[in-house]
Amino acid sequence: MGKFNKDLAQKTTLETMGGNDGPPDTSGVEIKSPGKMYWFTVKGLKFEDLLQITTTQLFDPDGELQTYIIQADNNSLREKIINKADDNFNVKAVARCVNWFGTEFLWLPSIKSGGNSKLASQTARKAVDRGLNGNWIKAKWKDNSVGWQSWSHPGTDKKPEWLPMTDEEIIDQVFDGRIIESLDHEALIRNSGGKV
Repeated sequence: MGKFNKDLAQKTTLETMGGNDGPPDTSGVEIKSPGKMYWFTVKGLKFEDLLQITTTQLFDPDGELQTYIIQADNNSLREKIINKADDNFNVKAVARCVNWFGTEFLWLPSIKSGGNSKLASQTARKAVDRGLNGNWIKAKWKDNSVGWQSWSHPGTDKKPEWLPMTDEEIIDQVFDGRIIESLDHEALIRNSGGKV
C-alpha cells in the first residue's frame, strides 16, 4: 500500500521523540463536510499553503464509495491510473479544520474537476479563506446556483487546539489503504472487473 509521504524523517523523529505514549492518537479524524460542524477554523495562514491532492471515487471491498488519493511520480502512470478510474478525478484542497468543541476533521473542497462548477470551487475557496488564520466560521452548501455560504463569528478570543501531528501524518491515517500509486492497487483492479 502506498503512503502519502512528504517527509518520512520528520515523522520518524516525531514518533521517536514522542515519549512513552508512542505515535499520537488520531482516532476520530475523518473527512467531513463542514455543514454540520458548528463553528470551525481552518489551519494555515493562506489558501496557497494548503496541500492539494488529486482524488477519485471508487468502491471499497464492502461496496461503499470512498475517496482515494491518486499519487504518481510521472504523467504517463498518472494518466493510466485516471483511465482505470473511469476518468473520474478531482483536484481538492486539504483543509485541516477543528470545530468549536475540539473535533478535528478534513474538509476536501474541489478546486478543479471536470463536472464541478466554477461556482462550487470559488465559493469553497472563499469559505476556506474566511476560516484561515484562526478565524471561526460556519459554512454550508446551499445549492448549485449559490454554492458554499460562509459566515464569520461575530467575535471571540477562542484559540483552536490542533492534534500534535503534521498534515501528512493525518492524511496517512485518514487515507490508510486508499492512496493509489500504481496500477495494481486493489481498488483499480476491482473497478476494472479484475480479481483482487
